[in-house]
Amino acid sequence: MKDIYELLNDVDIDVNEFEEMEVSEWEKARIKKAVKQSIRQKKKTKKWIRDVGAAAIVTVLSVTIFGLTFPTYASNIPVIGDIFRFLDNGRTGLYENYKEYSTEMNLSQESNGIKVTINDAVYDGKTVSLTFSLESGRDLGDDPFLEGPLDIKGTSGSTGTYQISKVDENQYVGLITSSIFDKEEKDHIKVKWEIDRILLPTNKDIKGNWNFALTLDALAKDTQIIGQSVEQDGVKVSVGKVSATPISFTVYYDQIVSEEMRKKWHTVDADITIKDDLGNHYSGERNGGLGDSEGYHMNWNKTFEKLDPNATRLIITPHVEMHEYTSENFGGSEVTAEETTEVQIPSKSGKGNEAFVLEDIIVQLK
Repeated sequence: MKDIYELLNDVDIDVNEFEEMEVSEWEKARIKKAVKQSIRQKKKTKKWIRDVGAAAIVTVLSVTIFGLTFPTYASNIPVIGDIFRFLDNGRTGLYENYKEYSTEMNLSQESNGIKVTINDAVYDGKTVSLTFSLESGRDLGDDPFLEGPLDIKGTSGSTGTYQISKVDENQYVGLITSSIFDKEEKDHIKVKWEIDRILLPTNKDIKGNWNFALTLDALAKDTQIIGQSVEQDGVKVSVGKVSATPISFTVYYDQIVSEEMRKKWHTVDADITIKDDLGNHYSGERNGGLGDSEGYHMNWNKTFEKLDPNATRLIITPHVEMHEYTSENFGGSEVTAEETTEVQIPSKSGKGNEAFVLEDIIVQLK
C-alpha cells in the first residue's frame, strides 16, 4: 500500500492554480511544529514520579504525531497564544478549554544565558498544569529537559508529565503537569518548580538556577458521589465519585483484586473508558494512584476532557489487564553496603498477558 507521500507524488499539480492566503501566527506555528515532528517521526512525553510511602503506579504516555511537509516560513514565530492546544495538537482534545480558564502568570527567571518563563497556570483540584516558554542564546537541540518536578506542598506525593517543542531558532514552548495522589482534593495549593539544570539530547547539561513559586486556587467544581461497583473474575472496580470543572472532569475509582488472581498474576491493572448518552467518547489521562505494596489494591483517578453540558448519563467501562513479569519486561537489583544482587521474580501460573472487559457502570448525572 502506498503511503500518503507516494500518493501525492502521483497527482499532477499546477502551482499556478493555487492562490496565496493569509494564515494566523497560530497556524504558522502549528505547521512548523508538524514539519519538525514529521522529520523526527516519533516523540515521547516524559513522565516523572515523586517518592511516596505507599506503592504508586502510573502509566507512561507516548505521543506520535505525523504531519505533511510544508515550506518553512521565513518569518520568525512569535510567542504562541495557546500553548495547551498547540502542544496537544488535536491528539486528545483534553486541553481544548484550558487557556480560557487558566491564570496568566508571565513569571521569568534568567540564568546562564537561558530565560525560562511560566506563561499560564491552571489547577482543577487534582492536577496542576503549567505552560512555559524558553529562550536561549544557543541551540539546545530538539527537546531539552528542564530537570525538576513540580513540588506541591502538603501532599503525599505526585506524578506528572513533561513535554516541550521547538518553535523557532533557540525558542521553545512546553507543558508540565503534576497530579497529587491525595484522595481528597485541595482548594488551594502552593507550588514550587526549582530547575537546577537543563539536560540536552547530546547527554550534556547546562547548570543554572530557575526557581519559581506560586499559589493557585482550584477551579469551581461540582462533585457527585457515585458508589457503584462491578466485579468479574476476581477483580472488583468501584467508582467513588465524579468531579467536574469547566475544563474537565475527573473520575475516582478503586480496584480490588482477589487472592486467587494475586497468586496467578504478577500485576493486575484496571483502567476505564467513558462515553455519554449523546454518543460522545471522552479522551482522558490517568493521574496515577496509591495502593498496597504490591499494587493489587489501588485507588486511581483519571481526568477526561470537558463534559458535554447536555449529557444526562455517563457510561463507564472498566478494562482489566493482567501481566506476567519476565526478565525482558521486569528487572531490578537490590543494593547493600556489601554487594548488589539481582531481584528474583516469583514464579506464578499466569503466562503472557490477558485482558477482559467488565460490565458498564451507568451514572445518572445530576
